[in-house]
Amino acid sequence: MHIRWLEDFVCLAQAGSLARAAELRNVTPPAFGRRMQALEVWAGAPLIDRSVFPVRLTHEGRQFLEAAQTALRTLEETRVALRAAHRADASTITIATGKTLARSMVPAWLAGLRHALRDDPVGAGFRTRLSTHSTHDALEMFTEGDADFLLCYSPHDLPVMLDDTNYQFHAVGVERLVCVSAATARGGPEFRLQPPKSGARPAPVPMIAYAETLTMGRMVNQEIARRKLASQLDVIAISDFAESVHEMVRQKMGLAWLPARLIADDLHTGRLVRADLQGGDTADLGLDIRLYRPRASMRPLAEAFWGAAST
Repeated sequence: MHIRWLEDFVCLAQAGSLARAAELRNVTPPAFGRRMQALEVWAGAPLIDRSVFPVRLTHEGRQFLEAAQTALRTLEETRVALRAAHRADASTITIATGKTLARSMVPAWLAGLRHALRDDPVGAGFRTRLSTHSTHDALEMFTEGDADFLLCYSPHDLPVMLDDTNYQFHAVGVERLVCVSAATARGGPEFRLQPPKSGARPAPVPMIAYAETLTMGRMVNQEIARRKLASQLDVIAISDFAESVHEMVRQKMGLAWLPARLIADDLHTGRLVRADLQGGDTADLGLDIRLYRPRASMRPLAEAFWGAAST
């Protein structure tokens, strides 16, 4: 049983309509209906009378509603108490970010900030708690107040959408997605982007792709569509983990767009090389790295951290 099923059920009881509850819960009506069916299977009794319109709760459903509301209230109260205790350590900065940034950019960035704040009476010796998630989950953690800051990629044409009245950001870096391939014995790319051609077409080039749920996945798909390269590429693997894509490229499975910071050593040693279109047409994709904070005043350590990060 998932907590979201209880939240769905309470929402349904308040909305009085499966369609309206699905809209409020930001899922499709069929998906919402399947969740309610799964909850009824778990409960072992029919909770919703679907023979009437609008739907209403059965006798068992009304009993279950009271228990669901109590359970959710208890969980929320406990979560708030635990979060308060967890955040009580005034010397710790919590940053919600992604796994790729946590590996490729954060260590050197944090080292620089610790150096910048070494003589600051408030910021000296601060500790950092990194919490890595998908962009959606990191956003949720940040906006719910479970992290002091959000550090994320923000493509130029697919920016992170946060309310400007409540949040502000500073661009702390720029990343490039570089189209690369493993190198051949002669130092050239094992695989290379092929421009669209009329007439006979060469065999598609194997490619390692990102899941569409990732910011980098949407960026790469847009670039492929813009260049009309889809017919030239054969997606042989999809991953929601950039390090996994990186390793598959290293194993000569195909080409991929990878963050330049992540592959800097491989490019330097020549293990990976550019797989751009012939003729020097670069396929790099640029995106900002942004640090977000609430506009409201923060505790002194967080303000000192922001000051160092935004200068």
